Amino acid sequence: MKAVNYFGSDTETLTITVSNPPYLNTKSINFNNNDYMSATASTSNPMYRPSNGSGTSDAWTISLWFKAGTSSDSEQTIIMFGGSDQNNEGRVQVWYDGSNNDKHIRLRYGTNNNYLEFETPNNGIVQGVWNNIVLTYDGGTTGQSQAQLNDYYSRFDIFINGVSQTLNKDHNNDGWSGSVKAEYFRIGRNGTTSNYLRNNCVVDEVAIWSSDQTANIADIYNGGVTHDLASLTTAPDNWWRMGDGDTFPAISDNISTLDFTMFNMTVGDIVNDTP
Repeated sequence: MKAVNYFGSDTETLTITVSNPPYLNTKSINFNNNDYMSATASTSNPMYRPSNGSGTSDAWTISLWFKAGTSSDSEQTIIMFGGSDQNNEGRVQVWYDGSNNDKHIRLRYGTNNNYLEFETPNNGIVQGVWNNIVLTYDGGTTGQSQAQLNDYYSRFDIFINGVSQTLNKDHNNDGWSGSVKAEYFRIGRNGTTSNYLRNNCVVDEVAIWSSDQTANIADIYNGGVTHDLASLTTAPDNWWRMGDGDTFPAISDNISTLDFTMFNMTVGDIVNDTP
């Protein structure tokens, strides 16, 4: 900075420190009818698996906040990563079953023909109430041997509001031993079929890790208070604030560069409704 007057001039160096704004959670995304979000499915995504699981290098964790809408559809996709041929190409699919007397979260790992499947207890998801959902996979082998099913099952867990759930476990053809392809990565819709979120389902603070964060569930849940996930000892690989700091129709990745785009939606679907 230079100051000049009749007596001469003087120059000084000023240092201006700009800090990041404090964490505030004021926005989320509301889903209706055929709304969904899509991002590039790449081999760098933590859910990508080139072959059978090889251990911790293939592990992942998904965390998000979810508020169920009023639809009774049984297969409302929350998040999906995987191949376009659902009968033969592996995928990770998390959905909400809103049918009567069900109302639970379901994780399918594999294809429609060969899969492991996990359901949280019925009626554990109350419509219109925010829940933190965390799903973990330890990266180990899954396969197609009936004798090893309990081993395959043990690699997955689902937590709701910080609590590990007693899961109903199922399979078709003894599980899935193949890859999880990098073709679709979506929130609110399955790959090539519909299975949309319906009737004002709301999603907030989505994050994924390329590691099994089972030991850190309490830190992620934070007593039910949303917080700055980037400040955790192990920060997520990707984190979408779902409205905060975003400009329609782009939903920015606050850790990396994997942005989502909103489809069949309007700026009004970024709502002031948060946990």
